[in-house]
Amino acid sequence: MVDIKGLAEKTVRQAMKLGATHCDVMVADAKYVSAEIEKGSIKAASMLFDPGVAVRVFMQGSQGFSSCTGHDAKAVCRAVELAVSHAKAGTRDPDFRDLPYKSPGGRASGLFEKRLASTSVDEIVSMAIALADKAGDDKRIVGVNASVNVGTGTYALANSNGISLSQRLSSFELGAEAVARSGDKMFSGMDGLWSRRLDRAALGRVGESAKEHALLGLRQVKIPTGDRPVVMDPLAFGFILSSAIGGGVNAESIQRKRSYLTGKLNQVIGSDGLTVIDDPTIEWGPGSYAFDGEGTPARKTLIVDGGLLRSYLYDSYTAGKDCVESTGNSSRGSSLWSFRHVPSISSSNLVVTPGDSTLKEMVRETSKGVYLRVTFDSPNLATGEFSGLMMESFRIDKGELGPSIRQSTIGIGVVDMLSRIDMIGKDPRESFGVRTPAVRVSKARIAGSG
Repeated sequence: MVDIKGLAEKTVRQAMKLGATHCDVMVADAKYVSAEIEKGSIKAASMLFDPGVAVRVFMQGSQGFSSCTGHDAKAVCRAVELAVSHAKAGTRDPDFRDLPYKSPGGRASGLFEKRLASTSVDEIVSMAIALADKAGDDKRIVGVNASVNVGTGTYALANSNGISLSQRLSSFELGAEAVARSGDKMFSGMDGLWSRRLDRAALGRVGESAKEHALLGLRQVKIPTGDRPVVMDPLAFGFILSSAIGGGVNAESIQRKRSYLTGKLNQVIGSDGLTVIDDPTIEWGPGSYAFDGEGTPARKTLIVDGGLLRSYLYDSYTAGKDCVESTGNSSRGSSLWSFRHVPSISSSNLVVTPGDSTLKEMVRETSKGVYLRVTFDSPNLATGEFSGLMMESFRIDKGELGPSIRQSTIGIGVVDMLSRIDMIGKDPRESFGVRTPAVRVSKARIAGSG
């Protein structure tokens, strides 16, 4: 077995001998097991071992990057030579300051579960079948898609400033979609799970939820265009927020003036009840880590505090450019790291502080509105405008949930959306890298076809 921590340290020394002024190396040893069911049949099942090395070097601020698959000494040496060559051929960057130095902290529990490391393809296939069976357990369900993905990895990071760290990460993800049909009406429902921990009971919960929402959508109605209150499910709000906040506060986008949040630090961007934290220390959180992709210890960052924008998210480069500390948001991937790409800024686990309402109370207190459960559209981060297809949405009439809404979209500026939040739920869940409850937006433009 390769000593990946030792390999990372050795590779840094090789790069420095070739003339690099700064260097960091990430060594990965990962395994992925997955199974996918499409329209009731097994589409794919696989186990992939994915070891590799990422080499990033700097010369007078000019960056060079290269990677190789595997841990073979010749391949690693070639990657080092290529990275140094790219840095020499690049342009000097006066904004580059330094790479991180070793510092205390960076403790996080619930990053790795041993049971996932020994999961076989047969076990994953059995889980996918069980998930699909649950989602399709009704004669009105005419199609089911389901997937189960498990990943485990050990990662070592070393740099020229003396950092030498390692951590183990695991990932467990489920997804299910059920398609229901009654006469000429069809509707699909979906759900998912994102965690670092094995949760077999979730197979039933996720499958049942996808089926129930597919069946619920068979009652359909068209609505006229107009302004309405919108109750957003954690699935919808989480997906929107992962981009609207996670991408919007990216310091690189801010410095390039490519974000709608540029220049809005310490200004109001949301209602006084909205607080959002980036927290990579959450136990079993899908984006949690002990240290980020550059070795900066994990730490919480208050982004939105009672509606006020308090911080952007930084890596070491953008932090040096703004003369602030890195927030520890250099990313090498999502739940598991990749050696194939240059590190970039990303949120870890965005957390919306819960309120005191239930989803049922939000619906009950909405006379005439919309319940948005699923959208897969993201805001325009340059302008802050959001226009999205409401893939799973339902009419709210006199405080009761009604039929699903056909052919409708939602349009609203992100700052307006966050500022108009007048109810926040008390039951959060993980969705798309965001831990959030449901929220109610007092008014948004709904473009219907009725």
